[in-house]
Amino acid sequence: MKIKQHLPSIFTLINLFLGFLAIINTMAGDYVVACYIILAAGAFDSVDGKIARLIGISTNFGKEIDSLADMVSFCLAPSILVYSLYTQNMPGISGELIACAPLIIGAIRLARFNTDVGDENSAYFTGLPTPMNALSIASLVLFIEHFKIDNPEYSQPRLLLPLILSLSYLMVSRVHYAKFPLLNFNSGKQNTLRLLGIVLFGITFIGAIFFGYPYRVLAGFVSFYLLTGIWNHLKNLGNVETKNQET
Repeated sequence: MKIKQHLPSIFTLINLFLGFLAIINTMAGDYVVACYIILAAGAFDSVDGKIARLIGISTNFGKEIDSLADMVSFCLAPSILVYSLYTQNMPGISGELIACAPLIIGAIRLARFNTDVGDENSAYFTGLPTPMNALSIASLVLFIEHFKIDNPEYSQPRLLLPLILSLSYLMVSRVHYAKFPLLNFNSGKQNTLRLLGIVLFGITFIGAIFFGYPYRVLAGFVSFYLLTGIWNHLKNLGNVETKNQET
């Protein structure tokens, strides 16, 4: 068999394996390593579907195994990370209930995405994609882990958990978030701008690694993505309300 037929699934299985590694490192207390592994899993996840469509072998099997991999890497791994760092000492099962929000809400989001074919060709996701939710949690943990040595209050669960719960809710919200761009410059202006943005982020992130502050670049990119979606959603709601008042 030609290897290119299995290339998308190979990328998906690497994503799944990285999710497993992230969990192992979290259990071992290597939280920063786990966060960067989740970031690497996101990189592999972002290209497997693109490769499948590029070589013309997109299948239902590929879609299903991709969701299963996402369930581990971007739902289970972040939940274990949140539990290990912030909620395991909370009374009763309150810590478990809060920490499982990325897992349970992520599962709902993945099931809804797989059964909703109406927006399959849209340039936007309805709700925050599970990889971006996982990257948001990972970037938050990296930021906190860097600053909490001199500022212990940064790691207080009462400050972080509402934010983590809000991020999880965004996965099942009606907020629109831009999809990862197609890997070419011939698919329209918006796709080209998003692709250039991804390239710029990659270059900046690699450069930041050498200067010791990649967590800042990651946090900036994630914050921009999150806030752009929320801003556009609020703006669209305002436009709809204005039209209703005019009529």
